[in-house]
Amino acid sequence: MESQVDFINEHIDLEEDISNYSFSDLNYTFKTTNFIEFKHCQFSNSQLSESRLNNFSFTNCLFTNIDLSNSILEDSSFVNTNFFNCKLLGTSFLNASFLSCTFTNCLIDYSNFDSSTIRNCNIRESSVNSVNFNNVKLLKFTINDSSLMQSSFINTNLNGIDLSSNDISGIVVDKNKLDGLIVNINQAVELSKLLGIIIK
Repeated sequence: MESQVDFINEHIDLEEDISNYSFSDLNYTFKTTNFIEFKHCQFSNSQLSESRLNNFSFTNCLFTNIDLSNSILEDSSFVNTNFFNCKLLGTSFLNASFLSCTFTNCLIDYSNFDSSTIRNCNIRESSVNSVNFNNVKLLKFTINDSSLMQSSFINTNLNGIDLSSNDISGIVVDKNKLDGLIVNINQAVELSKLLGIIIK
């Protein structure tokens, strides 16, 4: 019987999309320059770290207990795709696109979202420390009860973004992109230091 990994690699080699499949207990590093789209697929309990999946597309997919740490998913697209209890440590989403996606109880530390577009997405109860969100288009983006310590938002417009329920210690922001940012009182004091304001 053909293994799940062989099934995926066969479709990657032929650049044939995969729809309506569930994959579980995978332990493999995918490295390819080909492109395919996963539609209505589920991935669970799998170790896929250090994979290279540039230009891939995931539509209406679910990732549960997946380790994609140190993987490269640059220029990839995620639509209505959800991540639950996943490890995305050091993962590169450079120039990726996210539409109507959620990240719940995920480890996203040291990842790179630079130059990506994140629209109508939510991150909740996740560790998002030392993550790059530079030159990112954030549209209807929410993040709740998470840690954003030492993360960077250079040249990223934060208008309308509510960070009040998160730990933003050491956050790096662009002074010219703070208009409309929503924070709590303690966070406002911290951010005032970046603006050179002295509060007595």
